[in-house]
Amino acid sequence: MKIKTVKKWHLFILWPAFIACILYVISAFSHPLMAWTGPQARVMFPPSLTLEKSQFESISVTLAANKLQSAKIAKLVPYRDAVLLQVTETQTSARRYFSLISTKELQYHDETQAVWLASHYLKRSYPVNSIELKTTFDQDYPSVNRLLPVYKINFDTPDNLSVYIHTDTQALADIENDWKRSLRFIFQTFHTFNWLDDYEPIRLLVITILLSSLIIMGVTGLLFLIKLKRKGSLLSSQRRWHRRLSWFLVIPFLLFCVSGAYHLWQSSLVTPPTGLQLTQTLDLTQWPSAEYINLPNDVKINQVSLIQAKVNQAAPLNNLYRLSISPIQTINTRQKRFIGQSKEKSALYINANNGSKLGNLDKSLVEQQARNLLGESTSSSLPMKLITHFGLGYDFRNKRLPVWRVEGSNDEHLFIDPVTHILVDKNNALGRLEGYSFSFLHKWNMLTPITGRFNRDILILLTLGLIFILASFGLMIRLRSVTRSKERKERLE
Repeated sequence: MKIKTVKKWHLFILWPAFIACILYVISAFSHPLMAWTGPQARVMFPPSLTLEKSQFESISVTLAANKLQSAKIAKLVPYRDAVLLQVTETQTSARRYFSLISTKELQYHDETQAVWLASHYLKRSYPVNSIELKTTFDQDYPSVNRLLPVYKINFDTPDNLSVYIHTDTQALADIENDWKRSLRFIFQTFHTFNWLDDYEPIRLLVITILLSSLIIMGVTGLLFLIKLKRKGSLLSSQRRWHRRLSWFLVIPFLLFCVSGAYHLWQSSLVTPPTGLQLTQTLDLTQWPSAEYINLPNDVKINQVSLIQAKVNQAAPLNNLYRLSISPIQTINTRQKRFIGQSKEKSALYINANNGSKLGNLDKSLVEQQARNLLGESTSSSLPMKLITHFGLGYDFRNKRLPVWRVEGSNDEHLFIDPVTHILVDKNNALGRLEGYSFSFLHKWNMLTPITGRFNRDILILLTLGLIFILASFGLMIRLRSVTRSKERKERLE
């Protein structure tokens, strides 16, 4: 391509590219600002559970007293100084709670549980203005948060603090105030164009035009640099700095744009195989008594869940208690939110029918669950790995550790929670490829282990700031050139 043609396209696309640059640089700055300056939880881990043998023995009595037939999840959860039996019947319905002392149901307790959990994470209580159960994602609570259903609790504070709580996992799904909402509005309006969600083809077209103008500007700029032979000493100060910054910034600039376009098109046109699913169904009609079961005395139990599964393929379904053994120490720092820390050291299974201790059956039971979900026969090999920290392929947005990653023969990866056998997430080869592209080329996550998240964000923002300066130099050079051409034309006339 001739240098005149390159220059022609570089100048032709100048204005739309500069407008796109302003929109994306400003909106990109708002994203880390949300994390740095938005409201933060004071506690990073859910409340702990203190279990006594009498409470454990009351599980079967409580089930029978309330004539519970079936459930997707049944487990023990803390509430203030008590331990409650939490029962999840459907994916989106409010969770039910039962006292292990009186065996009676606590009516409409799910909202109360959510407010208590919010106070736990905030480490203080506020007057509540309103509570809303959200069963679908929207602009206020986008799908990036993963967890549903959640309670949105609006507190009576000067900054209109709102907390999103997922009571099933006792997780803080999100926290926001007026300042964070303003930053999110900037990001959604000028970066993801969420205000066009109801008109997806138009949203796709608008962003594609903006990104295409930036890509054309970057490619023609790179070709211009390679083909231009003029010595730097003959250039003006602005032109010299424009060239210097261009050599330094053109590659990361193009990587930002290309990975963003790839992310846009795949997320818009390819349905991502992700989402939390309740996969087991418990028959609670004849749950055996636990009076004869002896709890271990040498460990701390932080959770008990009810599981029905085959201990081996030849056996019928077994009624099992899964006891989650607490880790020795948890580190309650904000950084741990992103790195993650397993909420248990190990697990112990107890046969509910005879009280025998069966050790840790997580791997074999999760494998059974994965084979059912994938339709895999027992003759096929399913590579499995216990995930105890967030990272590439399974990040902090899932809010759940530990999980088992199971690799199917069709290259699909399942992430299964051993506590309740929930399918937390899944992806395929196409999704992982786009995830690697967006993680490495757009968010620079390969630097996080070296620099940490904060320094990585600073480096990205510094690069974006220099890109804006580069674009401003280019615009000033063009405007000055146009002005001089007009002056020269006027003198000739």
